[in-house]
Amino acid sequence: MLRTLAGIILILPRLAVAAPDPGSVDLTDLSVEQLLNVHVIKASRLGSSVAHAPTSISILTGEDIRTFGWRTLADALNSLRGIFLSNDRNYTYLGVRGFARSGDYNSRVLLMIDGQRMNENVYDGGYIAQEFMLDMELIDRIEYVPGSGSSIYGANAFLGMINVITKTGKGIDGALASGQIESFDTYKGRISYGKTLENGADLVFSASHYDRAGVDNLYFPGYDTPETNNGIAQNLDTEKADRLFGKIAYQNWTLSGGYVSRGKQVPTASYDAIFNDPQYFTNDKQFFTNLKYLKALDTNSSVSAKGFFQGYDYYADQPTGTENARVINYDEASGRWFGGEIQLTTTAFDIHKLIAGLEYQYDQRQRLINYDKDPYFSYVAGHRNGHRLELFVQDDIKLDTNWIFSAGLRLDYHHMLKNLQLNPRLGLIWTASDNLSAKLLYSSTFRAPNAWERDYNAFGIIPNPKMHEEQIKSYEATVEWHSNDNLRLLGSLFFNDISNLLQAAPTGDIDGNYAVMNVGKYHAYGAEFESEKRWRNGRLFKASYTYSWLEDHNADETWSNDSPQNLLKLHFAEPLFDDRLRLGIESIFVDQRKTYWGTSARTYELINLNLSSDKLIPKTDISFGVYNVFDSHYEMLGPDQRANVLKMNGREFRLKAEIRF
Repeated sequence: MLRTLAGIILILPRLAVAAPDPGSVDLTDLSVEQLLNVHVIKASRLGSSVAHAPTSISILTGEDIRTFGWRTLADALNSLRGIFLSNDRNYTYLGVRGFARSGDYNSRVLLMIDGQRMNENVYDGGYIAQEFMLDMELIDRIEYVPGSGSSIYGANAFLGMINVITKTGKGIDGALASGQIESFDTYKGRISYGKTLENGADLVFSASHYDRAGVDNLYFPGYDTPETNNGIAQNLDTEKADRLFGKIAYQNWTLSGGYVSRGKQVPTASYDAIFNDPQYFTNDKQFFTNLKYLKALDTNSSVSAKGFFQGYDYYADQPTGTENARVINYDEASGRWFGGEIQLTTTAFDIHKLIAGLEYQYDQRQRLINYDKDPYFSYVAGHRNGHRLELFVQDDIKLDTNWIFSAGLRLDYHHMLKNLQLNPRLGLIWTASDNLSAKLLYSSTFRAPNAWERDYNAFGIIPNPKMHEEQIKSYEATVEWHSNDNLRLLGSLFFNDISNLLQAAPTGDIDGNYAVMNVGKYHAYGAEFESEKRWRNGRLFKASYTYSWLEDHNADETWSNDSPQNLLKLHFAEPLFDDRLRLGIESIFVDQRKTYWGTSARTYELINLNLSSDKLIPKTDISFGVYNVFDSHYEMLGPDQRANVLKMNGREFRLKAEIRF
């Protein structure tokens, strides 16, 4: 971190350079004032400006994505206060305010695209790396709602909600072709088209292919024996992904859909696979279709409705046993679900802003299959289906000129649970002036067991028919101030009371089996601070700090696993050479984390640089990124005991060019 601070100190004297005429700069994406007053997407249930919403919202713009060269949604989310990542060299996992569970596939964070839930219905996974539905170039804005503010969304919004908003055809305005090359023989190509037609219809279409050979030789100390190739996995890091996305909006209607297919070779020999076996692959496919309708009933009220159909498929071939007694274990999950939602928003009643809605989802298929191929032996054959229904209402009551009381309530029926779930959200918002606001927030929400937790019955895990919901109660106090020249300061204190968390625990039977049980109890205490300054010429400086203490009440209130106590993030952007180039510098500091086996993953600092320009070559946007500048092989928590911690890749480069036609 000292290296980063020293570098910024050296750069700061240059900030005195003359800025261009403010009138020549489009501040649509850059103004803090506009970001604070931007209306949350119409499908959202926050239903207010950011400044007056009963939560602390963080927003990343498409310009931020371009400036810092974020390659995946995971990269972008890693820049946000309170968030940290884990990676097991197959999937990427989110940690929020000190809480993380490696291998939960982000089932405790709700991921949405344009207000549509993307968490699938087997593992409840929300995928954020190459498994994510969208290319980063299609993203107009990312909204992140942590903790208590997300509870109105229910089941998966246990720790927070992420809403990714796609660009319009007008925002793309033409045909594009882009290509990029990266370290480790990585290539990506994309074509996109966006336009607003003369009749007012707005069109977007995009397709891409990603191919990565990966690291040639990966060393895992836990496998360092002659029988396991001295711990070296050779040419076992390949990854491929294909994406399609389309959207058409006309008058009150919007039809959208997307598809992603991703395959990843697994080098870690996780879950007792044969080490250095090239056949160990996982494959994920996901699709969605969505039709929305939005209608203004009068000057005070509007109604929105949507219908959707979605699917998810996963399969893996996992070599098990020994090289002389090799068996391929086949693992499969398949989900299909459809439903709809209707929502009314009105200010027809004096001093009230009311949002009410009904959402329905039918889990048509929740299938889990696991068997050995030869000789054939079936371990798991789970098939489920069922209904989900939720009613939600929120009323923002303007008590006087400076005070708003926000009250929300959700009633859920979920076929994985026997009881109805009733959860409130409360917020008291004080607007002391146009520049200063304070919020006191409370909420509770739940997470139902997913199909995997209910039905998996293999390899020492047995079903538990007595599962019930996980629960969280969130308390938060925030203060936010912004100046008239785009300086923003934020402070937050939070406390999360997590109970009945589902985790594997011994059953106590004579066979030594485990079952997934509601045995986890945690308390999270913490504070967050953030400052952000955006200049009219595009210069940016942003700093955030999060302190969290996650207390594990199953381990005598000790510091919990995979929970960094300190996160420090710095972002600096500077236009160079009369704005012909734009420099983005990012520093991510993550404190040490205790592993599940009593050791620790070391503190690390990740520094990334990105240079971009759309003015050097006509109709061409080019960028050059250097990721992990100081070549740090930082550590993440591993998937099992023999891979206790995993070293990540060192320095990487990316060159990208986008041509407009």
